Amino acid sequence: MRSAGHRLRAAAPRIALALALCAGCDAAVVPAPPAACAQVGQQCQLPDGPLGVCQQIACAAAVTPPCLRCTSQH
Repeated sequence: MRSAGHRLRAAAPRIALALALCAGCDAAVVPAPPAACAQVGQQCQLPDGPLGVCQQIACAAAVTPPCLRCTSQH
């Protein structure tokens, strides 16, 4: 019969691996998409909730291109 210390030493590599994997969990958090567009094709947040995509639009007079708008993906 194995002692508790021997079982703990045998399990130590698995415990260390599990802790290492859990430590990286926070790094996988994805930030929310922005409400304002910065580039064509970027995901953006529409005012009414769903995700949209940034598309180039015609600029108003005296506005320097590029002009972008968050539009529905559907």
